[in-house]
Amino acid sequence: MVVVLAGLDSSPIVEAALSDSALAEAVVLRFEPGCSAPCDALVWRLETASGQSLNKPGLMDRHWHRRPYAMTMRLVQYLPGATGPEILDEGTIGTRGPRSAFRSAVDRLAMRFVRDAALGRSRGPAEVPPATSPRGLPGWLDHLRATWHDRVMTEWWSLGSTNVSLQQVVSGGGLNGIRWYSPEVGRSYLADPFPWPGTGRILCEDMPLTDGVGRIVAVSEVGGALSPPASILEDGFHHSYPCTLQDGEITYCVPESTRRGATQVHRLCNDGTLIPICEVAPHARLADPTLFRWNGRWWLACTDLDLGGHDNLCLLHAAEVTGPWEPHARWPVKVDIRGARSAGMLFSTGGRLFRPGQDCAATYGAAIALHEVTTLTEREFRETLVTVLRPDRTGPFPHGIHTLVHDGDRFWVDGKRFVLDSARLWHKLVNRAARMVSKAEVG
Repeated sequence: MVVVLAGLDSSPIVEAALSDSALAEAVVLRFEPGCSAPCDALVWRLETASGQSLNKPGLMDRHWHRRPYAMTMRLVQYLPGATGPEILDEGTIGTRGPRSAFRSAVDRLAMRFVRDAALGRSRGPAEVPPATSPRGLPGWLDHLRATWHDRVMTEWWSLGSTNVSLQQVVSGGGLNGIRWYSPEVGRSYLADPFPWPGTGRILCEDMPLTDGVGRIVAVSEVGGALSPPASILEDGFHHSYPCTLQDGEITYCVPESTRRGATQVHRLCNDGTLIPICEVAPHARLADPTLFRWNGRWWLACTDLDLGGHDNLCLLHAAEVTGPWEPHARWPVKVDIRGARSAGMLFSTGGRLFRPGQDCAATYGAAIALHEVTTLTEREFRETLVTVLRPDRTGPFPHGIHTLVHDGDRFWVDGKRFVLDSARLWHKLVNRAARMVSKAEVG
């Protein structure tokens, strides 16, 4: 098959992808960045949701670091002589961060779309509306504001619970009446709550505010407060997101360990011991691994950090929890900064399967996008957006919410607010000065 590839300018990322032997064996690409429909050949064109080519002059600058901090891009196909496009693939990426990183992310996703289309692994049109048009401050000014915000502020997270019903949440009624357990800033915070079935306790991440790495701890509610944390997993490496799943009398736990190949399924014993039972992806770095069962098969939802930090959803599956684990035929199954990354355990009600995902467009963990999974097989995945759970702007944690779980009686969440912390600010300034001195010495 001969295809004209358009809508994208040349770059090192694009050139490297075009020289990939697997792509060359699947399709013959004629790289013509400025081609537009109608054309006498089959055309694959990279466009925004509004139909503008990605290489339109000034387009990247209009989107970079401007609200809603998300840009939807598509790979569309024009048949010879046609003017109407068919969407082969679609995804939404974040626009915050350095300008060069944004441009690189666009090129990487564009060429992933092209490769997957050539190999028959395209995801098709997304089931969620595209990102809205950019607005607000110019990108350079908003980036400057965000840079100084990151230098002087830090995140403080806390656990909360609420007795609202499953039906209220899935019907769009939202979360209310949340009891926050640690609203005051201390030396470390708790986040990523998951129930420890049969014990009334909660597993979570305990993260130092300044130096150190996260560890997995267990807490319980006593008289409206949380008990002192008891260590479950603390080995000198960073651990978080201790996803749990009960299967009969056995409780499994899959903590996040983002070192390559470190994701493991554990059996959680009654005394808190974690016994590894299998590796999931020996060559991958996976964030927020979420274990669940559906239609007689074991599944693991995660984000592949080699593809992006917050914008992709990947799936692995296995006949038995001990493996072997296989990647889904489409990897990733979804690209969307507004809800791809896992935000807690999947749950079902009324025969419907729901998946919470993190909206990380405006900030990490800005909100939770709740989806209903409508198709889940080894080769197909589709989900639709049900509702978005946003933090209470008038409450003690107005800046983020990024975990939603249910322990059988109530929901547990975590909330974020930005705080000014002089110790952390000093730590940042010292580290920055040390890096500058090191660079000067090398130069």
